[in-house]
Amino acid sequence: MDTYFLFFIILTSIFIVPQILKRFNVPTITATMLAGILIGPFGLNIIESSATLDTFAAFGVIFLMFLAGLEVDNETLKDEFKNSLVLSLFSMLIPSIGGYLIGQYFGLDFIGSLLYAVIFSSHSVGIVYALMDELGLIKSRFGTTVISASVVIDLISLIVISILIKMGGSGITSDIIPFVVLIAAYIIALLIIIPLISKLILKELKKFHVQKIHFILLIILISIIVGEHIGIHPIIGAFIIGIAVSEELTKEEHDQILNENLNAIGYGIFIPLFFLNLGMTTDISVIFNFDNISLILVSVVTLIGLKISSGYFSLRILDYGKLKSFCGGLLTVPSLTASLVGATLGRDLGILPEKFFVSVVVIALLTSTVAPIYVKSLVSKNYNKLKLN
Repeated sequence: MDTYFLFFIILTSIFIVPQILKRFNVPTITATMLAGILIGPFGLNIIESSATLDTFAAFGVIFLMFLAGLEVDNETLKDEFKNSLVLSLFSMLIPSIGGYLIGQYFGLDFIGSLLYAVIFSSHSVGIVYALMDELGLIKSRFGTTVISASVVIDLISLIVISILIKMGGSGITSDIIPFVVLIAAYIIALLIIIPLISKLILKELKKFHVQKIHFILLIILISIIVGEHIGIHPIIGAFIIGIAVSEELTKEEHDQILNENLNAIGYGIFIPLFFLNLGMTTDISVIFNFDNISLILVSVVTLIGLKISSGYFSLRILDYGKLKSFCGGLLTVPSLTASLVGATLGRDLGILPEKFFVSVVVIALLTSTVAPIYVKSLVSKNYNKLKLN
């Protein structure tokens, strides 16, 4: 297929499908994923995923995580630290127990069951952040609590997945502890070094806004290259860079860099391509494979039930109202990036059998499409009642 025509189809899908589905209260991210399913090889087979599209999509999730980190209000985060910690602990530990028990029941070994437990506990910062942004709740106390908890859980999930993959690939050896120390050193180094460098460089580039963007993109890429060399997933570095850079930006710089430049680059092309490509590579026919139906049903029902209940009760403990707590519980349901990364690596290394990989794909598909639709509808109908400010 001609390259120009390929991108014409992609951009047309990204533009038209969300506009149509917006009338039915479907979030943009969900609509973009559905557009990918529609035009992809498992739908109408109009286009297929390619190395170029995969690269653009990879930049999309990196951009999304960087913007999520950049949007974190560090002062509000400090104020809401206790709330975020309580929500993250409840919505991480309780679902992970369910995931581990399911893994054991369906025949996984110890490492495989731990990996399935981590996948169960993972959230989707990308979906939660994009949905909160669409609903205008990013800067709210509720939004900060939920996003911060999702960030903590996804970071822990990705770090633990990296450790389990290393253990599964080489066995439980003495090099695991140095690897954990290396991950911690990587994160701490970014949080210390990047603000110092950013303070100096951004001061020199005060009047050169284009060069500021170049500098930010450069440090994102450097952190990713270093992280991948160590064995850390790129979105960890991207998010940490976002937090680190945010520390050194004035409000004017933050608004200009974020709203006028990076949001336009990210949401204009890269981020929609991530969600579109995700839809294109999702084989919905796996849902109808009866060989996997018992594992899929048990996993989906258990995950949704445990996540909603753990999120709901943790927010109730923190004195949020019933409706707000229910919305928060629903927002812990989407499971996408970390779960798919873990499942793919686990399958490739033989830690997870194919039926467990299929189960994770179905979970990701259902939770990342249905939950956002319901949350958007619920929030839209009860916005004044919720008073999310």
